[in-house]
Order: sequence, then structure tokens, then C-alpha cells
Amino acid sequence: MKNTLSICAALLLAGGTAFAQDSENKAGAEKELSFKSVRGHEVLPQKGEWAIGISATGFLGYLGNMMNSSTFNNAPGFSVTTGPNAFAIGNLGGMAVTGKYMKSATMAYRVRFQANAGSTTLRNNVLKSSLTPDPLNPQYVQDEMTTDAHVVLLGAGFEKRRGSSRLQGIYGAELLAGFSGSRTVYNYGNAMSLDFTAPVSTSDFANGTTTNMAVRQRENASGTSMLFGARAFAGVEYFIAPKISLGGEIGYTLGFSTNGKGYVSTEEWYSGTNTVANVTRDTYANRGLRSFGAGLDNVNAGLNLHFYF
Repeated sequence: MKNTLSICAALLLAGGTAFAQDSENKAGAEKELSFKSVRGHEVLPQKGEWAIGISATGFLGYLGNMMNSSTFNNAPGFSVTTGPNAFAIGNLGGMAVTGKYMKSATMAYRVRFQANAGSTTLRNNVLKSSLTPDPLNPQYVQDEMTTDAHVVLLGAGFEKRRGSSRLQGIYGAELLAGFSGSRTVYNYGNAMSLDFTAPVSTSDFANGTTTNMAVRQRENASGTSMLFGARAFAGVEYFIAPKISLGGEIGYTLGFSTNGKGYVSTEEWYSGTNTVANVTRDTYANRGLRSFGAGLDNVNAGLNLHFYF
């Protein structure tokens, strides 16, 4: 019995010593992440701090064009996705806002919010419908096509970091969820009437092609896509100033999307009542469409700017 107690006591003493040494090693490892500037300010993020970040690529390009007096200097904007499978891998490299909480000096919880949205309008001049056209003085009206598209993506996960200087390596994983959709609306300068049941209209806005159209689209909606995925990532952060970092990351994403029901609305002249008949039909081609993809994202090496506090 005494021998058994002696052995247990020895094991507990050894375990306690090992635990104490392990704690000291961990504390020492975390202490090594302390890196101060020449003015004595802590450069690297520490336990309990928060961070907010933005995609910096567009803003850096805008600033660079300002510096070199470029005439092609447009303010950074959101990307637009119009396809039914909007969970394209490349979309993950667009404009995003991120947040972090430093659980320790080497590990952080992080979230990401990405909202890409936009609207595109194409216009085309067509001959005005007239019972007495003047070939020497032709009159024109304008057709218009407007497409609105949006992608909203949320991400949550964790991030680990390595390094004891301004240059930090990061890696981790996150879960993704979101939705997307698009809608196109057509407006025509020549209205349908008893005299013009097939007025001159734009059949191809991209090329400006016109023809006499007895049936023409008024609205086209793709349906809402629901997006789900998981992502592993790795990258670097370089602290250009205390608590301010510039970095980039590349990831490998597994994504799944399912598409909702879309619809198409058309108009045509109905001779039975001598009025314009609007017909809306559901497009079942995309309904229930399921897409699965895997691949690298952010292959354009987009930059991120983070502020820790």
C-alpha cells in the first residue's frame, strides 16, 4: 500500500512539474511575440484586443493613380455577379469588411462581411414609330435595359499566427454562408398599339441590334441562390506601424449553392381586346439547380488593411 501511494505521489509530482514547465514554455512563447517600436510602442496584437479590417487593393490602386496623375482613376467599387451560380471562387477576392478578437497573442476569432452589389444600364437609340415618317428628318426614341445584381456573404472562423517580428504568418479556417440574385428590366421607347403591334425595338443591347418585335421581354429575374461553404486559408501580415498591418491571404474553398425559381415577363399585342397583354412565366430551368465547386480563391493576391486596438 505504501509503495502504491509512493508511486502515485511520484507521478503527481512529475505531472505537476511537467505542467508547470509547459505553462512556463507557453508563457515564454507568448511573451516572445512582444515586439516594440523604437519609441517603445507594442507593434503586434496582444490578448484581448480587437481588430477591424478592409480590402485595401482598390484603395491602394486609387491612391496610386492619384499619385501618378492617371486619367483612368475610378474610385473603388463593389464587384457585380449576375450568374445563377454566384458562389464562384473568384467572388471571395472582392471588397469585404473583417473583424477579429484576439483570444491570445497567437490565436484570433474572426468574422467577415462581404456585400457586392451594382447596377448596369445599357441604352440604344431606335427609329420612332410613325405613320408618316420623314426620311429626311428621322426621329429617334431610346430603349433601355437595366440589370441589378447582388451577392451577400458572411464568414466566421479562427486564425492562428506565427512569428515574433513585424512579419507574421497566418493560417486558419472559416465557414461561409450567403445569398445572391439578379434582375433585368427592359423599357422601350416605342409602345405597342393597334397601329404598331410589332414596333421597332432593340433585340440585342450589347450590339445595338434592332428589329420589329411582336413579343418582347419586360423583366427577367434569375432567382435567389443560397450559398454555403468552408474555407482554409494561409497568408501573411506585415505591421507597417504599431497595431496597423498590411497583408494578404490565399485560400482553398469548398462551396455549395442551390438556386431558387426565376421568372420571365413578356409583352405582346392581344387583338382580342386590342390591348397589350403581359405574360409572366416561371423559369424552372434553374429551379433546384445545385452546384458544387472547389478551388483556390483570391488568386489576384488582394491586400487587406487591419487596425488593432
